[in-house]
Amino acid sequence: MRILLTNDDGIYSNGLRAAVKVLSELGEVYVVAPLFQRSASGRAMTLHRPIRAKRVNVPGAKVAYGIDGTPTDCVVFAIARFGKFDLAVSGINLGENLSTEITVSGTASAAIEASTHGIPSVAISLEVEWKKTLGEGEGIDFSVSARFLKRIARAILERGLPSGVDMLNVNVPSDATEETEIAITRLARKRYCPTVEERIDPRGHPYYWIVGRRKTEFEPGTDAYALKVERKVSVTPINIDMTARVDFDLIREILEGP
Repeated sequence: MRILLTNDDGIYSNGLRAAVKVLSELGEVYVVAPLFQRSASGRAMTLHRPIRAKRVNVPGAKVAYGIDGTPTDCVVFAIARFGKFDLAVSGINLGENLSTEITVSGTASAAIEASTHGIPSVAISLEVEWKKTLGEGEGIDFSVSARFLKRIARAILERGLPSGVDMLNVNVPSDATEETEIAITRLARKRYCPTVEERIDPRGHPYYWIVGRRKTEFEPGTDAYALKVERKVSVTPINIDMTARVDFDLIREILEGP
């Protein structure tokens, strides 16, 4: 089995190293990940400059490249360089990726990109305190989330994903054990309420930070409710066809009027 592994925290992140360790027990692991932190890069692709690739020693990987681009660039590079994969994994990310905001996540977007090429994909994230998401994950225990990843990856490699499911978005609670229950969920509508905070630099000029207030109440059955309230591992099946399941005649009536 050929497994592509990427992330958005960078090729030196401890979460990626933990993923390599368990995935290498299932097949050949090809690592292509950003050289630097690229969180919240979404589906961004580098088109207006060349990208550089650097061979990196990642124990357990058949081959590893660090790319000075986005997670999506990494997936495109890997497929062009190495061909088809049986599975693509993005993670293990520092910090959860929940709700419809996974379209902002570099972690989830890398899995989405792989799925557009017909590769069954998994994005996996570990809930951590915000301040600990800085850096490369020093001092964070990825062992439990890695075991969940191995369990899910093995199941996909052996049995595949159901028709209509392109990828799985997985979130593991920070206090999870091997006995923690898995909940199959749908995406919450929103996790953050973003706004812009204005500050003044030493020369008197304004500058701005995009900041977000976290929601604390979630609808049962959603990924955020499972993770934050029930303390379960959330597994959300994703179909990348974002077409609304609606009678098209209703849209035609709205556009054409009475």
